[in-house]
Amino acid sequence: MNNRLSRRDFIKFTAAGAGALALGAIGVNKLLAEPDLKIYEETQVLMGTFVTIKAVDTDEKNARNMVRNTFEEISRLSAVFNRFDSRSELYSLNRTGHIDRASDDLISILKTSIQYSEVTGGLFDVTSLPLLELNQKSFNRNNAPPEFETIAEAKSLVGYQAININGNDITLQKSGAHITLDSIAVGYIVDKAAALLGQGDIANVLINGGGEIYPRGTKNDGNLWTIGIANPRDNSSYLSVIDSGNWAISTSGDYEAYFTDDYLYNFIIDPRTGVSPTELASATVIAKDTIEADALSTACIIMGKNDALNLIESLPGTEALLVDKNMNCYRSSGFPN
Repeated sequence: MNNRLSRRDFIKFTAAGAGALALGAIGVNKLLAEPDLKIYEETQVLMGTFVTIKAVDTDEKNARNMVRNTFEEISRLSAVFNRFDSRSELYSLNRTGHIDRASDDLISILKTSIQYSEVTGGLFDVTSLPLLELNQKSFNRNNAPPEFETIAEAKSLVGYQAININGNDITLQKSGAHITLDSIAVGYIVDKAAALLGQGDIANVLINGGGEIYPRGTKNDGNLWTIGIANPRDNSSYLSVIDSGNWAISTSGDYEAYFTDDYLYNFIIDPRTGVSPTELASATVIAKDTIEADALSTACIIMGKNDALNLIESLPGTEALLVDKNMNCYRSSGFPN
């Protein structure tokens, strides 16, 4: 079993110093850019991935202080949502099935998770952890997917309807139910980080949470941030290159964390079958905020091409680029060329 550090290295962005993709064109905006604008950049390892913040400001000291304060907030939120940390709220909820006076952050992310479960007909479901753990156990022991009988048993523990929220008290109404926020927490945290930077009057910023990307404004040369979407089977090539807009972007892919070298069995689990979906290799989603893009990119992988595109077309402000196992690409009607 291979489990890479980066949760989503599929999206690579180009910005000053990044070197991911060289674009030679210089826009008119560069001639109009303020000459004293500077980029302050910092990268830390948090949430199991590399998090990079690029802030553009005339005062580099102000940008540095704001970025470092933002990383403190990212670290705090990571500690709330980390299911492996015995000190975290999520760990406590999974261990006991109940938590009183949960933080507003945990309440908020669970309520949002339930909303996306309803939007996707239950295919996005944060209670799918028993199925993921079953697959991990089976591949670790037998190097094979789990048996049908054990899948049926684990599926009985899955269902977002079992999450009961009463004020700030949370109860998992199925004994043995467990929650993973891996497919939504990074998006939530990136949005919170962007809001914090905005409060500090940092209008030009790019946050990359291992592939959940929030771009706003421009680089210090006045040009938009440029985002390259890489081939999921060849990180040296790109399927699409787009300029940033008033949106966030996220990708889910079968290559991020996987059980077999052909990526057929991976950490994305379909709650209907108990194993990995077989049609799509990756899904890139553009949405109004990062948490929506994060949740929907995972859901699209599970739904498959036709259902995913139908869903995306029905949701205002969302677009998608889907890639199947044969590397065929499918775009929603408004995905940027």
